[in-house]
Amino acid sequence: MRHYFYFAIIFSFLLLSSNSYSADLENGKKLFKSCTLCHGAVGQGIKGGDFPKIGGLPEYYLRHQHDLFVEEKRFNPAMVTIGRMDTMSDKEKDDLNAYIASIDIQKEAPTLTIPTFTGNAKKGKKLYKGDCKTCHGKKAEGKPKKDAPPTAWQYSEYLLRQIVFFKDKDRLHDNDDEDETFDDYTKEEIVDILTFISTLDDE
Repeated sequence: MRHYFYFAIIFSFLLLSSNSYSADLENGKKLFKSCTLCHGAVGQGIKGGDFPKIGGLPEYYLRHQHDLFVEEKRFNPAMVTIGRMDTMSDKEKDDLNAYIASIDIQKEAPTLTIPTFTGNAKKGKKLYKGDCKTCHGKKAEGKPKKDAPPTAWQYSEYLLRQIVFFKDKDRLHDNDDEDETFDDYTKEEIVDILTFISTLDDE
């Protein structure tokens, strides 16, 4: 009988611990209002890539990027200030990122499409399989084990700008300051890769 009593106490403690750390999506939605100024009402971003699509991105990626902006390892002080990113508690960060991750873009923005980019998708597919598939997945869906975000359903112009940042060492790729993934690619080859990725939302 004593064993059952101890088991009940332990189970109750675990249950309470689990509930105490569950994200509050309603609070996350409220916090997200400041993000809509640039990223859109459902995180759909802006065509042309000035502001990326963030709705539906995985929590692990959102939280990591949130921290990078606050630590100025990615530089956008206006976003940090407007979004109050540097004053949020850990719980608020969890609520916000869980809410953004929960957004079903295809349901909330059914007319949203990613325009096909200007390169050669066939050549891009071959190049993608060589360097990108291992981390970002066969259909650019992302891989949590690699901490790699999905790149499908993202604006090509935004992705191109990030690759320029990677090449110029203004942003870390794969969290590695010695990463040379893009150094040997020509601009034409990068455009081909992005063209292939831009076709994946048609499938």
